[in-house]
Amino acid sequence: MRLSAEAPAKINRELRVGRLRSDGFHEVHSRMISIDLADRLTVENAESLRFSCDDPAVPAGEENVVVRAARLLASAAGISPKAAVRLEKRTPMGGGLGGGSADAAVALRLLAELWDCRPEVRASLPTLAAEIGSDVPFFLWGGQADVTGRGEIVRPVDDAPAQPLLLLVPPFTISTAAVYRAFAGRGRLPERLTVQNSEHTGFLGPNDLTAAVLQVEPRMEAYLASAARVSEERAVSGSGSTIVLAAPPEARIELARRHPEARIFACTTLTRDAYRLRTNPNGGSS
Repeated sequence: MRLSAEAPAKINRELRVGRLRSDGFHEVHSRMISIDLADRLTVENAESLRFSCDDPAVPAGEENVVVRAARLLASAAGISPKAAVRLEKRTPMGGGLGGGSADAAVALRLLAELWDCRPEVRASLPTLAAEIGSDVPFFLWGGQADVTGRGEIVRPVDDAPAQPLLLLVPPFTISTAAVYRAFAGRGRLPERLTVQNSEHTGFLGPNDLTAAVLQVEPRMEAYLASAARVSEERAVSGSGSTIVLAAPPEARIELARRHPEARIFACTTLTRDAYRLRTNPNGGSS
């Protein structure tokens, strides 16, 4: 049997960061939303666990989150991890779009189907996802959600109207760990996000990590300045390096003129139903 599904990325509409916890993670409160920029995973039966990717920059060993997801699920199911996993990479790595986390979450779903895991094992997927990474549980839900804790507590919220976006992706990655180490704020998290306030008419809210992103990677200043010239609404997604713009399509031309070295993606946000259709293993089975 072969199963295939997309792994859509996400952006942070807003990201607030609070205190450093005793486990080394910061408390966060964020509004995440899925977008239609996506990787694709295919899994099929094999005699052992094999992973391959069309992007040679993606690690293929035990440090790969998809490989980790497969081994964790097999251990929880009490079986040997036997599958060939193929990743077609489209989401930029190290850009704050959650591409690796999305891949891990979709791998859990695909392999749970391939291996015909018991209902109690499937019910444990959120726990396994949180063990892999803070963002991974969100990608078991998709659509729009508020995440809290270190990011592993997911509360789905009503879908937002489809929002066209531009993604400005500089030709470098930014380490999430380095950004959080540089983060100077230690205050309390707000009870409500800015995007939750009825008087807020924009699509994007503040990102508390922006100053830390600029400290870790000063080259981001020029990209943010260019984004400000073409869009009133722009923000760093997560810990960077991607800049999200709620801008008209023609802004892409000006951004490309200013930054021919960067990648620019036009994308649209996804509803939860649209996300489920794209990530449904039955939709891509053969």
